[in-house]
Amino acid sequence: SWLCTTIYLFSSVVPTTPSHEFGGKTKVDEIHNMVLSDTNRTLQQGTDMDSKSIASHSALFGESSSLEKQEAPFQPHDNEECSSIFLYVSDVIGQYGLGYQLNNYILAVLLASYLSRPLVVLDLPIDDESHSKFSSNSQFGCPLGNPNNTTFFQSGLGRVIDYPAWLNKGCGMPCIGEYNYSFWHSVGQSKESRRNEVSPDTEYWCMDEDGRNVSVLVIGGDLRHLLMSPEYNMFENLARKSPDWVFRIGATQHEAGWLANHSQSLSLDAIYDQISALLSRAGVITFQPWIKRDVHSFISRFDLPKPYVAFHVRRGDKLIAEAKYWVDKYWEKQGYNETTQPSNYIPFSHYLKQVQNEQESGVLTNVYIATDDQETIKREIDELLGFSNVSFHMNPDASSTIHLQSDMECSKRYNRTISAIADLTILSQSDIFVGEYNSNWGRVVHTARTSFVDGEIGTAKQSDIRIAFGGESRGIPGT
Repeated sequence: SWLCTTIYLFSSVVPTTPSHEFGGKTKVDEIHNMVLSDTNRTLQQGTDMDSKSIASHSALFGESSSLEKQEAPFQPHDNEECSSIFLYVSDVIGQYGLGYQLNNYILAVLLASYLSRPLVVLDLPIDDESHSKFSSNSQFGCPLGNPNNTTFFQSGLGRVIDYPAWLNKGCGMPCIGEYNYSFWHSVGQSKESRRNEVSPDTEYWCMDEDGRNVSVLVIGGDLRHLLMSPEYNMFENLARKSPDWVFRIGATQHEAGWLANHSQSLSLDAIYDQISALLSRAGVITFQPWIKRDVHSFISRFDLPKPYVAFHVRRGDKLIAEAKYWVDKYWEKQGYNETTQPSNYIPFSHYLKQVQNEQESGVLTNVYIATDDQETIKREIDELLGFSNVSFHMNPDASSTIHLQSDMECSKRYNRTISAIADLTILSQSDIFVGEYNSNWGRVVHTARTSFVDGEIGTAKQSDIRIAFGGESRGIPGT
């Protein structure tokens, strides 16, 4: 899992002689070792934890709670790698849910790696609030401890995510002598508003302070359109193209060779699983130290014994969009039509059927439910039969949802962020996860629960995921 920050040095892969050689051994080993050295906090699969209570696991978010100030990546650079940059303008979608933003960040990592460009996430300059639609320069609110000194923290998505150094390769905002943040942000907004017209071949050229020409691919907001574009079939190409690009997310020569040898024989889902496991191993999602500290503190407020089963029950606006088709199909099978169905959601009892064997055998004792509809779920639990020996747990912040509100007071937005990441952590580390892929949360959890068995390429699998409804195809991580 990405979300438990226990230090975990994964097993070394003993190199064999692959039938495909890529990039030169010295360069490949350099990249692989750089990813290794930058991911001391790479996350251990949650089900490896043997603590009786997730809240009592002292290393859940690492031992350090240091709030050392981090410099924003806006400095000049002389790295030759920085002559070709993938610039992702993340806060174009800052008003949407955290799961949606995390999935797009994962896609930005994949696209930058695939296109062989350093990834620079364009967050606001820390001390500049003139361009932000969010107080404190971040959609994620004001961290505890320094509510009036927001320059102490990163801005934008960087307030939550500690971007690995191997992703940006030391590069910052390009051509700062010629263009400023406002320019690049406006380009990102324009590309988001015209996303059906945007091609990943669209790029800007500018001159850096040292006189070097720099190619900048600027992308804002939702990146899925790039993968879905018929002109640029990234779904297929990410998997089927000669996979030397996976070196840039930490793959070894042996692993890239294995993917090359099997890229035509494996299903796309199987290949995507190997990519998910590489991303998870590389620690692409690593939370900032203040996030780790405050999520650990939040989870400590309630006791959740292990083992436990976690459910994600997403309702809200999904019921009139992505989930509506599946809700109608569910009630149709029960003999109802769209006008006579008893509710516009799939009842929680249906989710529980996914663990019926565990319930009947008596091993289902602790259940955690992450949901944006706590009150309805509580009423449904009260009506259940045969679950008297099961203890049900929910987030103690009853007002919490996984969505953020830009008009909410800054400290409240931060509390909601912490509450949401606590849910995500608990879901990712559960012994069994029950959910669906219509939700951004479900897709993030799927990727977080994917790892290599004994660290060996080709053995990527998910830690016990059961789909309550909807499609079961995983797709590219982040989609």
